[in-house]
Amino acid sequence: MDKYQSQLIVVSSQINWTAQVEAAIQKNDLDGCLSFIDEQLNILADSVLQEQPAIRRKKLEHLIMECVYQRGTVRELKALGVQDIKDFNWLMQMRFYYDNAEKDCLKQLCIKMANAEFYYGFEYLGITDKLVQTPLTTRCWLTMTQALDSRLGGSPFGPAGTGKTESVKALGNALGRFTLVFNCDETFDFQAMGRIFIGLCQVGAWGCFDEFNRLEERILSAVSQQIQSIQEALKLTMQAAAAPKVQLLGRAVGVSKDMAMFITMNPGYAGRSNLPDNLKKLFRSLAMTKPDRKLIAQVLLYSQGFRSAETLSKKIVPFFELCHEQLSSQSHYDFGLRALKSVLASAGNVKRDKIAHLMKQAVERDENITEEEVAATLPEQEILIQAVSETMLPKLVADDIPLLHSLLSDVFPGIPYTRAEMTALKEKILTVCKTNHYVYGDPEDEQQAGSMWVEKVLQLCQIQNINHGLMMVGPSGSGKSSAWRTLLTALELLDGTEGVPYVIDPKERFIFINIL
Repeated sequence: MDKYQSQLIVVSSQINWTAQVEAAIQKNDLDGCLSFIDEQLNILADSVLQEQPAIRRKKLEHLIMECVYQRGTVRELKALGVQDIKDFNWLMQMRFYYDNAEKDCLKQLCIKMANAEFYYGFEYLGITDKLVQTPLTTRCWLTMTQALDSRLGGSPFGPAGTGKTESVKALGNALGRFTLVFNCDETFDFQAMGRIFIGLCQVGAWGCFDEFNRLEERILSAVSQQIQSIQEALKLTMQAAAAPKVQLLGRAVGVSKDMAMFITMNPGYAGRSNLPDNLKKLFRSLAMTKPDRKLIAQVLLYSQGFRSAETLSKKIVPFFELCHEQLSSQSHYDFGLRALKSVLASAGNVKRDKIAHLMKQAVERDENITEEEVAATLPEQEILIQAVSETMLPKLVADDIPLLHSLLSDVFPGIPYTRAEMTALKEKILTVCKTNHYVYGDPEDEQQAGSMWVEKVLQLCQIQNINHGLMMVGPSGSGKSSAWRTLLTALELLDGTEGVPYVIDPKERFIFINIL
């Protein structure tokens, strides 16, 4: 895994899986295929719990997510009794075929989905975040690939957080294509759109125009003519040897056969334009409904090394739904899929920290024990509760904090919340508070003066380990600036690393901290 790029590892896994499944269907031996995938998953799940470099860990997570999808697909094929490789339940899956006899290396890898066929793009994409594949993703990809096969565009639409843009990007990654996402707003005009189209046509990249119906109707009408010209040229690429030309902004531009256009829309928002009919017919529409959060949570937990991922996913998803329904309505609250993913990523960090701490203690006691044995003894529900508390408590208003604890005790009955100790950091914060004549208090005792403020400093440190950027909100004099300054000084004392803050706009309190 260290020798090859993540992209190649996943693609080779997909090629191997396609060949295995087709052989198993012909031999009527899907059970054997399933046991092989299970064995592979167990090896990967044990590996992800061990101490791994960041890049290798990412590769392992990607491979786990791919294997979980492959296992689910094989289970589904088995349940449906598929016995022929021409059965539509198999044909509708994305299948990867490698032909070593093909002389043109760019045509050796062919990807099929239903009756659509594509050559792999071989565009280096790096280690991007991998999307959890669900039945909704498969349906989206099936619609989009059929549109691409007809040289049309794709148009997923639906509410925020349903994976419209992510599904298009993931499809581009699966086909090895460079995908550019453009966030449309009122400042886009006919000229700006034309320049983007010229670039996409020449490079052969995919363009995904996010929130496309934010554009004004007069712009949409003009843009539709440009898109129609490009799509007509794309149809010619099926027969023509040379790239056909299209007129854009008074220039004759060659159209690459690999380019494609997608638009995403959220029709429910106010101030959105209606697409003209001549534009609608150029895109295949697909309604993106509510994503399968339980399946997504299960796969993400599995990739983080949680053995009871199936049970935990059935608890954490209803918990987020209860939070959305019962906590007060605040503009900065978010209990959607993005918040859920950040909590699960935090849970993985907490679990690895605990394993590292217990392994260190075992070494000190001269005990011979492996990471897998330590992981088997860890209470995973406690770890998840700790991750939820450390990620969500900092953003809650004071009145909602007791309600969150109450919801946690209802969903996870009898499971205690164990706070992160952070003893060394607390000692340094106490030192800084004495130097600056601040009231320290005790974070464990809410009755003491200063205890809530110190708790916020500790929460600020925990949130910084999860998010790259954060916003501190509160009235004047509540200690926002003092909190980050105190934390920065305490971290300097703790790590011996100098931290330099840059106050970009003193009036609006925008802070950028650079840890040297």
